[in-house]
Formats: sequence, structure tokens, C-alpha cells
Amino acid sequence: MAFTTNCTSKGCHKFQEPYLDPATMKVHCSECDKEILNLSIFTINQMKSSKQFKKAEKVPFAVKCNKCNVTKRPVVDTKGEVVCCNCKKPLDNVSSHFKEMLKEKLKTADKDV
Repeated sequence: MAFTTNCTSKGCHKFQEPYLDPATMKVHCSECDKEILNLSIFTINQMKSSKQFKKAEKVPFAVKCNKCNVTKRPVVDTKGEVVCCNCKKPLDNVSSHFKEMLKEKLKTADKDV
């Protein structure tokens, strides 16, 4: 069962499930993202042992590149190829149907921005 508490930041004070930043060992509110103060080391250790960390945000149409191992949304290069946004190499681990769908979705997403 996840640890729950009230936020200590001014203006929030919501009852929520906070998350632990494993790099700094500080607890943050899951609603306003500010640090929650005055928690015991026992509570922090319990959150660490139960892995109550911030959940990774999902990126729509994200693909893992086989060459650089980065999972991000691919881009369409000037030749019309679907490539990794990090290393700019063609993605060979996706089907041709998925590539065509990505090209269409990325074109409409670029128009919306």
C-alpha cells in the first residue's frame, strides 16, 4: 500500500500519494511537485523500499531506437524517412505500416504547433 499524506506547501495542502526523488532523497507532492517537509527518515526509507518513485511520463508514438537505445518520438527527415530524434538514423525495428502512420501523425502534429 502506498504512503499518503497532506502536502505541506502553501496553497496546495492536498491529500495525495507523494513520490520520492531517489537522487536527492527528497519527497515531492504528486499534485504541485513541491517538496514535502518534515517527514521522518523512517518514512523516506519506507517509500524507497516500496519504490514509490515518480512514474515516467508516456510519450505518444515513442519508439526505442536499436542503435542508441533512446525511447522518444521519432522525426521525419528531409527525405521523408522516419528516423530517431537522437541519433538521426533510420528506424529499422518498426513495420512499414507503422512508419506510414507515424509520417501522417507527425505531419498533422507539426501543423498544430
